Amino acid sequence: MTAIVLALTPLVPLRPAAVLGMFRDVLESSLIERGAAQGLELLGPAVEFWRDVALGELKRMAEGGNASAQAELAWRFATGEGVARSYAEAQRWSTRSAEAGCGAGEAVLGWLLYHGHGLPQDRAEAARLFRAAADQGQPRAIDLLARCHFFGRGVTEDKALAVALWRTAAGMEVASAMFSLALCLYAGDGVAMDRVEALEWFKAAAVKDVVGAKFMLGQCYTFGLGVAADPALGLVWYGQAAEQGNRDAQFELGEAHAGGRAGTAPDLAGALRWWRAAARQEHGRACLKVAHCHRWGDGVAENKKLALSWYRRAASLGEVQAHVWLGECIELGEGCEADAAIAAGHYRTAAEAGDPHGEAEYGRCLLHGHGVPVDVARAERLLRAAAEGGWSSALGELERYWYAEGERAMHATEPDPASAVAAYRKAAELGHRRAALMLAECLRYGVGGPADPAQALRWYRKAAALFDAKVALGDMYFYGWGVERNAREALRWYEQAVTQHEDAYAMYSLGYCKLYGQGTERDVGAGVNWLERAARLGEVDAQYELGSAYLRGDVGAGDGRRALQWLASAATLGHARAQAFLERIERPGPLN
Repeated sequence: MTAIVLALTPLVPLRPAAVLGMFRDVLESSLIERGAAQGLELLGPAVEFWRDVALGELKRMAEGGNASAQAELAWRFATGEGVARSYAEAQRWSTRSAEAGCGAGEAVLGWLLYHGHGLPQDRAEAARLFRAAADQGQPRAIDLLARCHFFGRGVTEDKALAVALWRTAAGMEVASAMFSLALCLYAGDGVAMDRVEALEWFKAAAVKDVVGAKFMLGQCYTFGLGVAADPALGLVWYGQAAEQGNRDAQFELGEAHAGGRAGTAPDLAGALRWWRAAARQEHGRACLKVAHCHRWGDGVAENKKLALSWYRRAASLGEVQAHVWLGECIELGEGCEADAAIAAGHYRTAAEAGDPHGEAEYGRCLLHGHGVPVDVARAERLLRAAAEGGWSSALGELERYWYAEGERAMHATEPDPASAVAAYRKAAELGHRRAALMLAECLRYGVGGPADPAQALRWYRKAAALFDAKVALGDMYFYGWGVERNAREALRWYEQAVTQHEDAYAMYSLGYCKLYGQGTERDVGAGVNWLERAARLGEVDAQYELGSAYLRGDVGAGDGRRALQWLASAATLGHARAQAFLERIERPGPLN
């Protein structure tokens, strides 16, 4: 079952939309703000000085009216850095600093207003404060103002202006601005896509220890985005980001170990360690991977109940595919009591989210009434949508359903050929070969409706991979049914048929064509050979033709004994012409 785990996530880079989603998560989180772990700046060039000031001295300076000290103290209270977190104190000190015209104080107060920490959220006022601080040249305020414009928070959304502001702040060594600018260039949002320049800004941000930038460098080098592909170097960057706790990098390292791309053979135990690390940080796809491992015993002992728990966790994190796997486990009773209705509910959730696999599974439930009332029309819509979305096997479910319906109608206690033909047609139009063959047979012989040899020929062609269809096509061309007679085309189909299956009738038909030069030059030896093989299998027409050939002397000087042997066998099996011949030779007089 290992292949199932590995196949779930093909090796593809994050799409721009996913990158921007990550971007939003990062910028909307206070974790991007200044702190020892992130190494990001907030208060401008003098920040290192203020970081080193002891808390007691800082309070003394702030109370003495030093606006920069007030801003630093406000930030420490806001983040709980060396002091108990207190948004009220952060507001008090940042307000005093801002009132003194200190750009750093305005930036901190704006940050509190932006996030609604300690006071009602007011992003318009936050943006005003960021602008005031930015006008004083505060690099971090320029970065924060860019966020407001990028997301339209407190100001009109203007992504181009946001990019311009980030470029300014990045030039002033603001690490988060470097990262933000790089992401915009990578995704082409607010600026023309330029992954070469994006790479340079990711590098600059990585030097300043922005963990997300290291992850994105892993993406760029792994997939050759903005630089020649270098998967080994990509893994190095993933490793650095993963060790610093980046969950996306941890997930990618898990993928690399599982796929044997980490410098070793596939290592599911190693992969599981990284997937678990990412899952602990609520990475939805990582939770799915951990669930798969426990379900199938890949890299860990099989544990269906634990797998179910991980699927539930992934689903709670918004991982739509988790609902499909939950549905499958619950439908099959893996790790829980089987419950078709609950399973169908999970499939429905995935289907309504537009997941092709979910559409296919919920469509199947509706088609067969598994946990929900039968609704064939809706099932068909869902299964077709799933196929269009890339879940190709979805149409197979419909094919099999309509073929089974056709068989049921045809072989019921009270057969309904017309309904059978309609069902066969639906299945055949979806590509079901056996249904196409049955539809052709019905059209050929007028079952369930008027005979239509031309249409029968069309459906036989669609079923031509099947042996029976090849033989039928040979007959249609040989006798000119639904098409102009063409012995050469008939011969071609008979030859294909005997290659696929040593059927007595197919060998007889091929032997007949060879013996009498139908569609080919006459070849008595080959013809007699095929006829004899068919005759030995009990093909009565082959026995008659073989006896006639020996009687006529087509083979050497003739062989009356063998001729009578085959003609007698054919007569015994009910061949009328063989019986008539034997009756004539028993009467006195000349024999024709």
